[in-house]
Amino acid sequence: MKQFKNNTLEDLFTIAIIPDEQDYQEQMIDAHLKWICENDPHSPLKNFKMVDYQSEIDFLLSRQQELEQERDWRIHQRMLQLQAEVQNIQNTEPPESAPRLVGPDYVIQDRIEKYQQQEINTQKARCHEEIQLIAGRYNSLKQQCEERINQARANYQESLRIWQEERGWGLGNSG
Repeated sequence: MKQFKNNTLEDLFTIAIIPDEQDYQEQMIDAHLKWICENDPHSPLKNFKMVDYQSEIDFLLSRQQELEQERDWRIHQRMLQLQAEVQNIQNTEPPESAPRLVGPDYVIQDRIEKYQQQEINTQKARCHEEIQLIAGRYNSLKQQCEERINQARANYQESLRIWQEERGWGLGNSG
């Protein structure tokens, strides 16, 4: 899983389906080399296009799992951040801009607790919004992967059909 320099919402939108184009291309080349070296006539892969589509499918299925792990990690990190923020609010005196802290001790304590609860609720709401953004972004990326997988599967099937027709194994023919 790619480690992020910082866990910000800004870097959330820099995430791509293919995080490293060069690495992706190298995987495609490796798949070609493996297919050539195996030279298996019983392989379901019959030509380079089929190798490419299968390699893309495999990559995207793996990427979907990575995206799920990244999403869960980011949400966990944000929840830890919320816990720290809540603890900080509970352990810090209200700022001077807070409601006046004058009066009997029980009134002052009540005002402090109300102020802290209001700040905690604000942080929880912000956290909830950020988690929704994180989940939404990753769900969008996973959906894009799914669409590309479906297209690669359709292309694979079309390549197989063309390969079969070239060999006279098309519809209605027995080979």
